[in-house]
Amino acid sequence: MNKKQLTLKLSAIAVSVLLASCGGGGGGYYGSNNNSSSGGDNNNSSGGNGETPVTAVNIGTISLTDSNGNAVTTITNQGVTAQVVVKDNNGKGISGAVVTFTGSNMVFGTTNATALTNAEGVATISIIPTDPTVTGVYVLSATAVYNNVTSTPANLNIVFSKQDVVISNMLAASSTLESGGSTLLSLVTQDSKGNYQNNVPVNFTADCGSFSNSNVTSSNQGNIATTYYAFDSKGNLCDGNQQIRAATSTGVTSSISVSIARALATSVIYTTKDPVQLGINSSGSSSSGQIEFTVYSNGTVLKNQDVTVSLEKAPTDLNFIRLGNRTAQTIKSDSEGKVIVTVYPGNIPGPVEIKASLSNGLSALSKNVTVTTGRATQKSFSLSTSKQSLQSDKDGDIASITAMLADRNSNSVPDGTVVNFVAEGGKVDGSCKTVDGQCSVNLRTQNPRPANGRVTVLAYVEGDKSYTDKDGDGVYTPISAGGIDTLDNNIGNFFRDDNENATYDSGNGEFLYKRVAAPYSTNLCTISSVFQPNIPYTCDDQLATTLRQQMIFSFASDTPTFINNYGISGNLITSDSFGFQVFGNSMLTVPMPSGTTIGVSTEDNTDANNLSCTAKIVKGDNPVPSVMNLESPSSFSNSTVTKYGAELKGCAAGDRILVTITAPNKVTSFRFIR
Repeated sequence: MNKKQLTLKLSAIAVSVLLASCGGGGGGYYGSNNNSSSGGDNNNSSGGNGETPVTAVNIGTISLTDSNGNAVTTITNQGVTAQVVVKDNNGKGISGAVVTFTGSNMVFGTTNATALTNAEGVATISIIPTDPTVTGVYVLSATAVYNNVTSTPANLNIVFSKQDVVISNMLAASSTLESGGSTLLSLVTQDSKGNYQNNVPVNFTADCGSFSNSNVTSSNQGNIATTYYAFDSKGNLCDGNQQIRAATSTGVTSSISVSIARALATSVIYTTKDPVQLGINSSGSSSSGQIEFTVYSNGTVLKNQDVTVSLEKAPTDLNFIRLGNRTAQTIKSDSEGKVIVTVYPGNIPGPVEIKASLSNGLSALSKNVTVTTGRATQKSFSLSTSKQSLQSDKDGDIASITAMLADRNSNSVPDGTVVNFVAEGGKVDGSCKTVDGQCSVNLRTQNPRPANGRVTVLAYVEGDKSYTDKDGDGVYTPISAGGIDTLDNNIGNFFRDDNENATYDSGNGEFLYKRVAAPYSTNLCTISSVFQPNIPYTCDDQLATTLRQQMIFSFASDTPTFINNYGISGNLITSDSFGFQVFGNSMLTVPMPSGTTIGVSTEDNTDANNLSCTAKIVKGDNPVPSVMNLESPSSFSNSTVTKYGAELKGCAAGDRILVTITAPNKVTSFRFIR
């Protein structure tokens, strides 16, 4: 088929496409179903059917595909299909827009190089070179027109290449490379007759390695050059025989091989970032952990290297690499040069040291790896608070309660250990999770408020009883199992001791936590206390238990209850030394709120005696402390926390004495006469 015949054929196809695409007119609005207009093309109709007019025509990027639908950037004498998408100002595809294509040395699929967009705004057209011998870079442009609105042109630089392009003289400056080395690659693009072909894009690939530029276009006399590096984009070193391939967009390929020397490991480093703390196997923590070493060659990670991993120091029941193994093993470094070692703790705590060695004698030791008991232990469970006497006259006074836990070796328990809380009054957060062996909750004043102003808060957590390891093996073995180890304080079921009598009183509705459903015939339990409540006949000789700690808080009024102790009779001060007590309720069971201050002042009413009457507080906790011994409800009336002593100087009969109590939200004064 000659050029004239091809042109006539393409023109006939274009006429058919245009006739099929054109309807019976339009109203100037795309997407309209109104076919009643009197005709005219879409670019000149005036509309009038209520559709939103197109005020902007936007043409997208031109794309090229070959006959197989593959995206290309090069045109050969086989031709390509060009495609654009035309959209309106709202990003919606415009149907029926006229797209005009232009470009030098190009034959388009229609005689006027135009195409109509379809319902999705897509326009396509075929393109072939005007002559099979045409080569070089040319600009393809596309412009869309709709309803007399013209788009900004879209441009694409495309390469014309001969179909018979071949790659010749592909060479490597050096075919033998050191590890991590490089070499210059060169080749020439020609046609089948040996003529140099410029502007031919060539893509370079390799099984392992990287390039200074993997996509190069031939320039003067068809020359192409790039540098090959014997390591990949991530820095991983290559070795052995590596094939380097060059390919054109028309599918022509050529290849060469280079031989890369095996990389030598120059160092192995322990690269685990954080300390590794493993709980013993029976702790309920994770049953294994991992550490890593990394092999390097002159600072570059090195894969596929033999590394011997050995156990240097560890508890006698610890395994590594796999369960049951304690002997040295050889592991190959992975693609990132890493050697991952899995560690399986037993039931004996202690430090762990693992060694990674290379064949050349270089080695590294693990750091900060240890096995701990992992579970909270009874003797290491404590509670503290920001303040112990809260203001009961208002809702919302808050005390922070902190639980601190440690294992048998006084190491932190695993982060996330849950401590639960219940309270007799007010509101307490139900639980907290430890970080570095501690966590906190808030106790808040609100209803219910116990009548005596004393609020019991109970904290509990799963853990282990404290024991004496008499055989020194690091493992608890009770006498019933043939061992000699003994529990220090045996605990079982427990309760919240609301009335602080160290005895569970079911009739009072005290909170009860049962570990065993039925009592044992023998009582192995430690005596119950207010701080560690315990129920007799509920204790076994096993290690696991629920630890508990209890703390008493005061819900106190800002209005003080004042009690004369000595040197006071009615409203008279009868001595230069006098004492009194201040309580936060009339039952004399709680102190004033924490932070309350006690002061004494005078008014000299005896000017004739030439004496100056002064007074000061000389005894007592002033201000009321944040944390104190709240004793018991029955004994607190005699608590030193409530007792204060004052002294007068230079005072005579008739002088006035003022005791001022400043609570967080109220000031109360008591007046006396000397």
